[in-house]
Amino acid sequence: MTRLEAVRKIGILVNWRFQLLTQNFLTDRTHRPFKLGRPPLPFVATDIGSGFYIPVEEVEQNKEDDVPKELRKRLEELGFKEEDATEEDPRHELIMTPLSILPLDQMDRMEVGVGDVFGGSSSPKPSPRRFQHKKTLQLVDESSALLRRNSSSGGPVGGLKRRAVFVPSLSFIFHHLATLVFDSNFTIASAARITILDLMRSDPALLTRSLLDQLAGENKDTRFAMSTLSALIHVRHTLPPSLTHYIFNNLAGFLKYVAKNPQTPDTLDDFGQMVPIITSLAIQVSGMSMREIRRSKMEHIFIPSGSLWFPLTAPKGSMFPRSLGPSKTAFDLVPAQLFSITMVRASQNLFFLSMLKRNFKDVQAIRKSMSQLELPSLDEHGSSKNLELRDFVPRNELPATRPPFKRTVDILSLMLSRSYILLVAQIFRSMPRHLSDRHELAVLIDGLNRCLLAHGDDINIVSQVLIGKNFSF
Repeated sequence: MTRLEAVRKIGILVNWRFQLLTQNFLTDRTHRPFKLGRPPLPFVATDIGSGFYIPVEEVEQNKEDDVPKELRKRLEELGFKEEDATEEDPRHELIMTPLSILPLDQMDRMEVGVGDVFGGSSSPKPSPRRFQHKKTLQLVDESSALLRRNSSSGGPVGGLKRRAVFVPSLSFIFHHLATLVFDSNFTIASAARITILDLMRSDPALLTRSLLDQLAGENKDTRFAMSTLSALIHVRHTLPPSLTHYIFNNLAGFLKYVAKNPQTPDTLDDFGQMVPIITSLAIQVSGMSMREIRRSKMEHIFIPSGSLWFPLTAPKGSMFPRSLGPSKTAFDLVPAQLFSITMVRASQNLFFLSMLKRNFKDVQAIRKSMSQLELPSLDEHGSSKNLELRDFVPRNELPATRPPFKRTVDILSLMLSRSYILLVAQIFRSMPRHLSDRHELAVLIDGLNRCLLAHGDDINIVSQVLIGKNFSF
């Protein structure tokens, strides 16, 4: 069997997963047609954001309003509405909806009862309305919300929810299918891409459940699961909201689970591998806000503090180290703990950078919690000492050969510095101009100075520090 034939057969199995129960089959004593049960996940997914599509204009609309977004959201949940609110045009909302990333059944519900939106014949049915739950864009009619189109006649019929049947042992084939998306053969890559995009839109749980099973248990392989997830999220620039919501909340739920179980091995390594995936999905999760992150009690996981190591107020356990521990082996000159904590801190900076770009008022969650910047170093107090005036005096130093482990630490420090500079520049853009807290400003400027002194030979660092300081004035 060639690779193209294998991809096509996988697509057939995926597309026929709803039709298997319509065939004649034999059942056991419990009337189960297939043994589809699998052990439940040891962790519970969080509920941050929404799995439905929320227009971006709806988030950016309140940027210039006097009422804060969080207060406006609470008032809407209590039933208060603005008197001067204008009715939005359903035609404009339907045109601006990215139908290519929405589930197919949602498109069917939007088609039923809204034919007159595009200039069709008038209908005596009442005008369609939007669901008020988290303002999800689902243009459906009250009388046809549970109807589906009949594939043979085209008319709506009363349908039941179809049950998907897919053997769990075959779900491991999605790992190989994700790698075939980047195959050199265009036909194979296109066929694999179509199958994966269809699962992303309609059934993200089937696509990623086998990956989540590898996060815990006897067959734990976090690196393989994260590499496959990284390949999936690079299939398309804009991912379906159901997929981003499902992956983000399950990974966040797993981190919350291991944070409460200190006896879980390799928690910091898992933390360092999952946070970059979560950061890349943060900007695409619909309806996510700092309020929901605080409600889930995950501030230590997502919100940066400037410090490299976690403070004493953080939860106990190996997932939140307080200092650099000893190396596991004598040949391990750079501890793996330093790699993981650097990846965590850099990802937290980029995560909050994405949140500030979405809503600049989220800067209130980090302004008072920022501490002195600490860059990766093998010295116990090498990067946390107070800066003096003589440290800023320019001097000429001969280039010296540095051992490989020193260059590795410099690369980690450079990565963290770049993410920190971008975050501080965005904080200055989001803060009011009449800032009177000099200590708060001094902490941020001191962090920029430390990045400049540590990597003054990097032109990108120098230019970004100058841009960041320009926004502080």
